[in-house]
Amino acid sequence: MNLSEHTFHDRTRLMTGLCGAMTEWMQDALSKRRKISIALSGGTSPGPMYQDLSHQPLDWEKVTVTLTDERWVSPEDPSSNEYLIRRRLLHRRAEAATFIPFKTNHATPAAGAATTERRLKPHLPLDICLLGMGTDGHIASLVPGAAGYDVAADPNNSKMIAGLHAEHAAGSPDRMSLTLTAILKARVIALLIMGDRKRRVFEEARNQQGHSPVRHLLAQNRHPVHTFWAP
Repeated sequence: MNLSEHTFHDRTRLMTGLCGAMTEWMQDALSKRRKISIALSGGTSPGPMYQDLSHQPLDWEKVTVTLTDERWVSPEDPSSNEYLIRRRLLHRRAEAATFIPFKTNHATPAAGAATTERRLKPHLPLDICLLGMGTDGHIASLVPGAAGYDVAADPNNSKMIAGLHAEHAAGSPDRMSLTLTAILKARVIALLIMGDRKRRVFEEARNQQGHSPVRHLLAQNRHPVHTFWAP
């Protein structure tokens, strides 16, 4: 296990610390490569950090932004992760960045997965992958028990994008997600965790207990996982 843990007293300080880390990682990547790519988590938690990140004086025209996963809803739907990124990050200085959405015109994410993978492939491996984590230990939309989960969470799977159907997932049961393979190839992996309940799930996974998807992330040694936690 290659783990770097960052603990904060409150969520405001957590957002400030994560923004600082993201800025530093992006600056480092830009010093080494002509173009860089970052995949960002949806949900409500990282919104304030995206807002702060949009102000950072980076070479945004050299940055490609994409998602870790997406709900299969209209990009104008507030539950869409694309909606979040466009409204919280892709303005001010970050408006110069290139954005690659996951959503296609296909009826299901499984049908659109190949199209999204073709869009994303020139920008892989990711320089930074920022993940959230559910109370069941899921990362991106790798939800245990979802149709398509076993393939998407197989580290030997060669696909980078997968469509899944998670019956009781919030927002939409139909999801598109980076596969575990794509996540593990990222040069920097960050994991945002908030609250004691999620902390307990994380601790179990760190001890390789249970069967939560985050356990697979922590079991690898290829790239360090940077965790950011506050109560």
